[in-house]
Amino acid sequence: IARQISHGLNVGQKAKANSIVLPLKQPQTIHIEFPSKQTHLLIGQAGINRSHPDYYSLYLGNHIFGGSGLTSILSDEIREKKGLAYSAYSYFTKMQSNGFFMMRMQTKNDQTNEAKNIAIETLKNFRNNTIDAQKLQDGKDNIIGGFALETASNANILTYLSIIGFYDLPLDYLRSFTDKIKDISAEDIQKSYERLIDMDKLIVLSVGAKK
Repeated sequence: IARQISHGLNVGQKAKANSIVLPLKQPQTIHIEFPSKQTHLLIGQAGINRSHPDYYSLYLGNHIFGGSGLTSILSDEIREKKGLAYSAYSYFTKMQSNGFFMMRMQTKNDQTNEAKNIAIETLKNFRNNTIDAQKLQDGKDNIIGGFALETASNANILTYLSIIGFYDLPLDYLRSFTDKIKDISAEDIQKSYERLIDMDKLIVLSVGAKK
């Protein structure tokens, strides 16, 4: 079946890698004035590529920090404790080059500085300290449980096969993914964030009306 399918596919050229995201040499703040009641706030820096040795620990770490919706640490600090935004989240772009890491939220114009400061302080604390065992296990369980659903159909598997080919991932990626997530420790996450995140060279972009 595999031979029959591949025989009918045209031979093409591999897509070129996107441009490398260069790390900043110093912190940068950019504000774009826009007449609105709320400000869109983005805070980030250069990230990693899919083959980076810290990929799995950063992936799990981001899920716990800001990638798991309302249960994430970032959302808890910004939304639940302070009520500054309906949602606050973070992510790593998945690219052939290094891509970027980003925190995003939307808040009232007069709360922008407070939201920015809390987000940066939350990231700093996550970078400098290990998470507790329960948060680590909850993050692992959520990712592993979700991964089973993501590979439950032939269409899902085909999507992952295209990802494996595009990013030159190991052929055992689907079989080894959950084991690699299980093996990550809280110390692995903390050290990987410490190596990557430079708190002194973040870019802050805001779009909204200054107050």
